[in-house]
Amino acid sequence: MLRHIAGLAEIVEDVNEALVFYRDVLGLTVEKHDSDDYAMLSVPGVLHFGLWNRGHAAESVFGSREYAERIPLGFTLEFEVDDVKHAALHIEGAGQTITQVPREEPWGQQTFRMVSPSGSLLGFAETPWARRITQQIETTENEV
Repeated sequence: MLRHIAGLAEIVEDVNEALVFYRDVLGLTVEKHDSDDYAMLSVPGVLHFGLWNRGHAAESVFGSREYAERIPLGFTLEFEVDDVKHAALHIEGAGQTITQVPREEPWGQQTFRMVSPSGSLLGFAETPWARRITQQIETTENEV
Protein backbone atom coordinates (compact mmCIF):
# COMPACT_ATOMS: atom_id res chain seq x y z
CA MET A 1 0.00 0.00 0.00
CA LEU A 2 2.73 2.54 0.92
CA ARG A 3 5.31 3.42 -1.73
CA HIS A 4 7.51 5.95 0.09
CA ILE A 5 7.39 9.11 2.17
CA ALA A 6 6.00 11.76 -0.15
CA GLY A 7 6.58 14.74 2.07
CA LEU A 8 7.20 16.18 5.47
CA ALA A 9 5.95 19.50 6.79
CA GLU A 10 6.05 21.32 10.08
CA ILE A 11 2.70 22.75 11.10
CA VAL A 12 3.33 26.17 12.58
CA GLU A 13 1.36 29.19 13.76
CA ASP A 14 3.49 31.60 11.69
CA VAL A 15 5.19 30.48 8.45
CA ASN A 16 7.28 33.65 8.18
CA GLU A 17 8.63 33.24 11.71
CA ALA A 18 9.47 29.58 11.03
CA LEU A 19 11.27 30.62 7.81
CA VAL A 20 13.65 32.77 9.85
CA PHE A 21 14.85 29.63 11.66
CA TYR A 22 15.03 27.26 8.69
CA ARG A 23 16.46 29.79 6.22
CA ASP A 24 18.59 32.09 8.38
CA VAL A 25 19.75 29.70 11.11
CA LEU A 26 19.91 26.33 9.31
CA GLY A 27 20.76 27.83 5.91
CA LEU A 28 18.07 26.00 3.91
CA THR A 29 17.04 27.36 0.53
CA VAL A 30 13.44 28.52 0.15
CA GLU A 31 12.01 26.97 -3.04
CA LYS A 32 8.58 28.56 -2.88
CA HIS A 33 6.88 31.07 -0.57
CA ASP A 34 3.88 32.64 -2.23
CA SER A 35 1.73 33.21 0.86
CA ASP A 36 1.65 33.15 4.63
CA ASP A 37 -0.01 29.70 4.42
CA TYR A 38 2.79 27.51 3.02
CA ALA A 39 6.47 27.54 2.13
CA MET A 40 8.68 24.86 0.60
CA LEU A 41 12.35 24.45 1.45
CA SER A 42 15.09 22.38 -0.15
CA VAL A 43 16.49 19.73 2.20
CA PRO A 44 19.04 17.20 0.88
CA GLY A 45 17.54 13.72 0.78
CA VAL A 46 13.93 14.88 1.26
CA LEU A 47 11.52 14.98 -1.68
CA HIS A 48 9.30 17.67 -0.14
CA PHE A 49 9.72 19.70 3.06
CA GLY A 50 7.22 22.41 3.88
CA LEU A 51 6.11 24.84 6.53
CA TRP A 52 2.31 24.78 6.78
CA ASN A 53 0.23 27.37 8.60
CA ARG A 54 -2.00 25.69 11.20
CA GLY A 55 -5.12 27.62 10.13
CA HIS A 56 -4.58 26.69 6.49
CA ALA A 57 -4.11 23.03 7.45
CA ALA A 58 -7.43 23.18 9.33
CA GLU A 59 -9.11 24.67 6.27
CA SER A 60 -7.69 21.89 4.10
CA VAL A 61 -8.58 19.04 6.47
CA PHE A 62 -11.80 20.24 8.14
CA GLY A 63 -13.05 22.89 5.71
CA SER A 64 -12.53 25.92 7.97
CA ARG A 65 -9.75 27.79 9.76
CA GLU A 66 -12.03 27.83 12.80
CA TYR A 67 -10.86 24.28 13.56
CA ALA A 68 -7.17 25.20 13.91
CA GLU A 69 -7.06 23.88 17.49
CA ARG A 70 -7.87 20.41 16.11
CA ILE A 71 -4.63 20.45 14.07
CA PRO A 72 -1.61 19.50 16.17
CA LEU A 73 1.45 21.70 15.98
CA GLY A 74 4.54 19.74 15.01
CA PHE A 75 5.27 17.58 12.03
CA THR A 76 2.90 16.02 9.55
CA LEU A 77 3.97 13.12 7.39
CA GLU A 78 2.57 12.27 3.98
CA PHE A 79 2.86 8.85 2.39
CA GLU A 80 2.70 8.10 -1.33
CA VAL A 81 0.28 5.23 -2.02
CA ASP A 82 -0.60 3.26 -5.13
CA ASP A 83 -4.29 4.15 -4.97
CA VAL A 84 -5.78 6.77 -2.62
CA LYS A 85 -9.32 5.36 -2.60
CA HIS A 86 -8.09 1.83 -1.92
CA ALA A 87 -5.80 3.03 0.88
CA ALA A 88 -8.65 5.00 2.49
CA LEU A 89 -10.91 1.95 2.40
CA HIS A 90 -8.13 -0.17 3.92
CA ILE A 91 -7.54 2.29 6.76
CA GLU A 92 -11.26 2.71 7.48
CA GLY A 93 -11.63 -1.08 7.35
CA ALA A 94 -9.04 -1.28 10.12
CA GLY A 95 -11.27 0.89 12.32
CA GLN A 96 -9.49 4.22 11.80
CA THR A 97 -11.24 7.53 11.09
CA ILE A 98 -10.50 9.53 7.95
CA THR A 99 -10.68 13.29 8.68
CA GLN A 100 -10.37 14.51 5.08
CA VAL A 101 -12.00 12.16 2.61
CA PRO A 102 -10.23 11.34 -0.66
CA ARG A 103 -10.28 14.27 -3.06
CA GLU A 104 -8.35 15.90 -5.85
CA GLU A 105 -6.29 18.91 -4.78
CA PRO A 106 -6.22 22.01 -7.02
CA TRP A 107 -2.76 20.94 -8.32
CA GLY A 108 -4.05 17.50 -9.42
CA GLN A 109 -2.78 15.32 -6.57
CA GLN A 110 -5.21 12.85 -4.98
CA THR A 111 -5.12 13.00 -1.15
CA PHE A 112 -6.81 12.07 2.11
CA ARG A 113 -5.80 12.79 5.68
CA MET A 114 -6.30 11.42 9.16
CA VAL A 115 -5.11 11.97 12.71
CA SER A 116 -2.98 9.03 13.85
CA PRO A 117 -3.74 7.22 17.13
CA SER A 118 -0.91 9.20 18.74
CA GLY A 119 -2.32 12.54 17.53
CA SER A 120 -0.17 13.33 14.48
CA LEU A 121 -1.65 14.52 11.21
CA LEU A 122 -0.98 11.97 8.46
CA GLY A 123 -1.55 12.44 4.74
CA PHE A 124 -1.82 9.88 1.98
CA ALA A 125 -1.29 10.91 -1.64
CA GLU A 126 -1.36 9.58 -5.15
CA THR A 127 1.10 11.66 -7.16
CA PRO A 128 2.06 9.80 -10.35
CA TRP A 129 4.43 12.55 -11.57
CA ALA A 130 6.49 12.43 -8.34
CA ARG A 131 7.11 8.72 -7.84
CA ARG A 132 10.80 8.68 -8.63
CA ILE A 133 13.60 10.35 -6.78
CA THR A 134 15.22 12.64 -9.32
CA GLN A 135 17.09 14.88 -6.91
CA GLN A 136 20.85 14.49 -6.55
CA ILE A 137 21.69 14.03 -2.87
CA GLU A 138 24.89 15.76 -1.82
CA THR A 139 26.24 16.29 1.65
CA THR A 140 29.45 17.64 3.04
CA GLU A 141 31.08 17.09 6.40
CA ASN A 142 30.06 19.37 9.25
CA GLU A 143 26.77 20.44 7.67
CA VAL A 144 23.86 20.95 10.01
